[in-house]
Parts: sequence; C-alpha cells; structure tokens
Amino acid sequence: MGNMQNVTMSWARDLSAPVKAALENLLGRPSQDDEQVSLRVYRSHDAPLGEARRDAARRLEEHLDRMAGKAKDVPQNEIEIAIDEALEQVRPKRR
Repeated sequence: MGNMQNVTMSWARDLSAPVKAALENLLGRPSQDDEQVSLRVYRSHDAPLGEARRDAARRLEEHLDRMAGKAKDVPQNEIEIAIDEALEQVRPKRR
C-alpha cells in the first residue's frame, strides 16, 4: 500500500463535507471551524502481564520520579501557571 500515514492533523474548517460529517458522527456533536482535529491510528496490543507488567510499572515510576526531581525547586504557583499556559496552547478557550 505504499507509505501511508498513521497520524494526521487538520483544522475542522478544512475538512471535506463527508469527512466533517463522519467526524461529527463520531464525536456526537458539531465541530467548530477553529478546532484542530488530529487522528492517530495504531494497532492495539495486549497489556503486559506478570513480571513484564511489574517491570513496566517500575520504569514508569522511575521516569515520573526523575520528572518530579527536575521540578522540586520550582514554586507550586509557577508549576500551575506553566500547566495553564500549556493547556491554553493545546486547547484554546472558545471565544
């Protein structure tokens, strides 16, 4: 099938009528022209079991601890402001 994409992003206003209708059907609501639409397609897989699951949980915990360590000296209000700014970038408030 050639080199096909697994991820795509578009503005809702740029979608063709049939694609927009399918999107709105999936969402169960109308789309807004100023919304970005992203689609990611991937094969599902079974969750790890037993030792593999414990190992994955341990690696995740270690990763989260390293991330938390980087922010340990940052005041809580600065963290909250940074999170708010990041959220505004990826999910702007509708006007």
